[in-house]
Amino acid sequence: MGTDFKCLLCGQPFKPTCHISRQKYCSAECRMKYNNAKRYFGGEMDTCPECGDHVEQSGERGRWRRFCSDRCRVAYHAKKKQEQRNSRERPKQICPNCGIEFQPDWGEKARRFCSDPCRIEWWKEYHKANRIEDSSQRKCVYCGREFNSSKWSGGEYCSRDCYLRMMDQTREQVACEWCGEEFSALISTNRKYCSFNCSVSARHQPIHKKAGHRICYRSPDDWREQVTDAANKAGMKLKRGKRVGLVCGVTSMHIGLDGLLGIIRYKLNHNPFDGAIYAFCDHAGTNLKYLEWDGAGFCISKRRAQSGSYPWPPSEAGTIIEISEKEFEFLKAKSIVPFRTKNGRKIID
Repeated sequence: MGTDFKCLLCGQPFKPTCHISRQKYCSAECRMKYNNAKRYFGGEMDTCPECGDHVEQSGERGRWRRFCSDRCRVAYHAKKKQEQRNSRERPKQICPNCGIEFQPDWGEKARRFCSDPCRIEWWKEYHKANRIEDSSQRKCVYCGREFNSSKWSGGEYCSRDCYLRMMDQTREQVACEWCGEEFSALISTNRKYCSFNCSVSARHQPIHKKAGHRICYRSPDDWREQVTDAANKAGMKLKRGKRVGLVCGVTSMHIGLDGLLGIIRYKLNHNPFDGAIYAFCDHAGTNLKYLEWDGAGFCISKRRAQSGSYPWPPSEAGTIIEISEKEFEFLKAKSIVPFRTKNGRKIID
């Protein structure tokens, strides 16, 4: 029957030693802690003062829990500290406009005036008594127009538009000599590389150039010049001298021989039996289809770039650009990666 008794402080079952009907604690230590806590805190003993939930005691002798969790304990003491700070009075101040003494609160910033009307009125009188003369006239560096520098904090420019236009004139678009990507740089700095990594790579690897297999083109003339120079440098040796016609635009690679012959004959108004090579490219620039007449039949071939893409002429769809077979063999033999900007798009106007 003695195991039915539980200590009011720690909740641990105990066997009473004396006064069986009145003993409430397992030890004298628990009795003193319970009475001291009740006398110091007041109120209910097993209720969390932060959230109001019931507090489960740990069951260890001599230990009493006041909060249900550490989160409640931290939040409770933080509120108490904030209440103590707010209870303190800040030193009183005198408004410089009306001379009335006022008491600022702790929750607001340091105030000089008792109210907003007093602040506005005081500053109006201050600006009237300390006027700035309007004789400070300057000339804009960009447009040459005169402006009042006392009412504009733009320095040597009359407006932000003039400042931005002047900054545009001091910068230029430069192609990095290592990676080939364009970047904006000041004209006076004469930068050659877009980043520190490119400059280090170019300094330690002067023979290998990362942008050596890239070509930059904005028009069909630029495209032809770049491809011709690259083919001449490669020194391609050819046995034949056939003409090659590159069909501009996008062509589906699912079209068969009859469909390609129809495009050449009816859309492009060319004779497919003239012995020239006609090449087509897909939307991604990674697949090529080209066919030619060998005198007895049509030979159709398909080629896919293992890395990068084939730089196709930037002309309107339905037009043909003729190149030499030497340049076409160079396009097929080399893995050419077209020049790309930071956002990953080709530079094609």
